[in-house]
Amino acid sequence: MAINLRSPYFTGTVQPNASYAILGLKIWSGNLQSIPLDSQYTIRKSVVGTSTEIFFELSELIRDYIEITFNGDYNGQAVWFQVIQNVFNASSTTPIFSSTSITQLALDGYWYFEEPQTATPSALISNRELFVLEDNAFRIPIYINNNPTVVFYKDGEVIASETFSSSIESSEQIKYVSIYGDDVNWDTFQERVIDDNGTYESNLCLQSFFDNFSIGAVDKITISDSNGIETIKVNVIEECKYEPKKVTFVNKFGALQDMYFFKKSKENLSIKKESYKANIISSFGTYDKTNHVKRDFNVVGKESISLSSGYLSEEYNEVFKQLLLSEKVWITNIIESGEQVLPINVKTSSIAYKTSVNDKLVDYTIEFDKSFDTINNIR
Repeated sequence: MAINLRSPYFTGTVQPNASYAILGLKIWSGNLQSIPLDSQYTIRKSVVGTSTEIFFELSELIRDYIEITFNGDYNGQAVWFQVIQNVFNASSTTPIFSSTSITQLALDGYWYFEEPQTATPSALISNRELFVLEDNAFRIPIYINNNPTVVFYKDGEVIASETFSSSIESSEQIKYVSIYGDDVNWDTFQERVIDDNGTYESNLCLQSFFDNFSIGAVDKITISDSNGIETIKVNVIEECKYEPKKVTFVNKFGALQDMYFFKKSKENLSIKKESYKANIISSFGTYDKTNHVKRDFNVVGKESISLSSGYLSEEYNEVFKQLLLSEKVWITNIIESGEQVLPINVKTSSIAYKTSVNDKLVDYTIEFDKSFDTINNIR
């Protein structure tokens, strides 16, 4: 089971006659067997009163060594850690108890308050129904240590399948699997052509082909491992009026998850500034009428965007919950040279969950702030 670092992780021991314990914490990425010689943290903790328990909470310390990034490439991001404990009594410098933990994997995920901490599933998403954009290489984050098999179907026919084996590399613990494999860093057919150093020329004949055929169409995915089989329904959406937006966020499993907002988007600009009253008088009591008396300075622009999801299933209540709880979110814009990935922050602070019984149709509008000022002021 991988450790979720946004929730507490406790370790410790119960030892009679213990006075204090010294804990060493080693954290690293890369190969499982490349254990550092020195600990990143050394912590001493004394027994409180007559207690025989000594416990440490380590999540925040380990989390300092994992930084989730996204630039359009889908890469697994995790760290290994190992705990060394030595327990002492007051009269001896020799430990009365020593232990070295097995090496464990840590992800930037979390548990809900009311849910049990169970084994990490193979499918690192909570929803079992997807709404994806037509002609788009959507991805499923997969935890490979369960040795899962992922199968893509269309109309009952197997389109693609892949079986994964466990790895000792931290960067390979999560694979982002699409119908085209797990090493695809493009989304559309046009981007695939450009990625292969080709030239994409749009014409009426090619557009007619795309209108009649879907590239990489899928309607079902199964993920099977020793614990059973999970089935994900896939709905491919064709949007003709609006320009859909892809938002990528870190979900509760610490994996990157994509979701599409298919309908209307609105961008806004807000300005903050300071001002002062200038003296524009010149010699002999004259002044230039074109000079500003009231002058602005420290003008800062902030842009935001409002996105509408379109109609989805109730499965997406959980997706929106995790989106609002995410600390890292990005939006992907399609520009002339390809894709532009920009960091954003969720501005919406609350949602009312929608159901087909109460609301008939399930759709959401979420507001985001761009995570930077309009004027480049990075110094």
